[in-house]
Amino acid sequence: MLVLKPNRERRLRNYHPWVFKDDVDEWRTQPSPGEITEVRASDGALVGLAYANPASSIPARIISLERKKIDLEFYRRKIKLALEKRKALQGTNAMRVVNAESDGLPGVIADQFGDVLSVQIRNAGAELHRELIFEALKKETNATAAFERSDTSERQKEGLGSRTGTLWGNVPDWVTLVEDSITFGFSPLGGQKTGFYLDQRDNRRRMASYVDASSKLLDVYSYTGGFSLHAAAKGASCMAVDKDPIALQALEKVAMLNKLDKKIGSRLGDALEVLDQLLKEGRRFTHAVIDPPTLAKRKDEVTAAKRIFTIATKNTLRMLEAGGIIMVSTCAYHIKVDDLLEAVRFAAGDAGRRLEVLDVTYQPLDHPWVLQIPESLYLKTLILRAD
Repeated sequence: MLVLKPNRERRLRNYHPWVFKDDVDEWRTQPSPGEITEVRASDGALVGLAYANPASSIPARIISLERKKIDLEFYRRKIKLALEKRKALQGTNAMRVVNAESDGLPGVIADQFGDVLSVQIRNAGAELHRELIFEALKKETNATAAFERSDTSERQKEGLGSRTGTLWGNVPDWVTLVEDSITFGFSPLGGQKTGFYLDQRDNRRRMASYVDASSKLLDVYSYTGGFSLHAAAKGASCMAVDKDPIALQALEKVAMLNKLDKKIGSRLGDALEVLDQLLKEGRRFTHAVIDPPTLAKRKDEVTAAKRIFTIATKNTLRMLEAGGIIMVSTCAYHIKVDDLLEAVRFAAGDAGRRLEVLDVTYQPLDHPWVLQIPESLYLKTLILRAD
């Protein structure tokens, strides 16, 4: 049992699930990592049930504000509710089924690609209950095959090692998914994160809505080229820039499968260096996307990350035609919208371009943003027109 310091229960009762070390008054009983423990207020009232890990920087993660049996049916109900909330998704057979704390299941990430499920377990509690969670996912999603990609740094912080491999069924060497008219694919036990970035689905569609056969798109930090493929399907010529040769090889393969390979070129290398080279070559583009990986995993990395955004945006703007759309995106929780706006404003000043903000977008509905959990908002995107 964990007892909180006075008044520390308010945030938890308002649906923020994390108990920080400074919230803890005492442990009445010392749980083993991942064990379910009661969290009680200083007056003894039950606050909720939580995954416990006293050695972690987050020693308890609330999974229920009521006393409940944490069993297979508990996990099935959570997953069923998550699936209900995603019924509005259209035009794809891929989605994030469970998004950790945002869906009431701390440490559980599950993405579905057709009949194949990708699962990531991030904390000691979910690890201890992994078999129940897998069984619940199998029953509720009806996935015929699943693989695990539990190889993130979050596990190390929880005292856990990496785990990857097949969970059930016959996982193909190449997993495919459909997004609008495009068939994407990836190697399930290679690549980044859970295999494919589903969270940029809406932004890919948004950028595609701006292009036509006369457009030239610059796709910076392209990874496997989702933006390029959507734009190419609308007739645009695209240049994908990334430092990961495996990602660009995957892009080339998918482009050929969709008969879009003649519309997409690529440059392998550090994005800032490639942008410098393209600028020296006198290249011009109609529209552009700047979508780097997480540049700030800690708050003290934000300043350096903003500098990278400014440099990348400045050089991109110098190649962008008048009236062009530029999309600048961050997937870092610690980088706020105001940080992104400031970085891009500095870039516009350096490039001598006037920018009109058309929209600020966030993550799609299968990556829920819960108001009381600020950490659940991570994806922010500026959509701008350059005069």
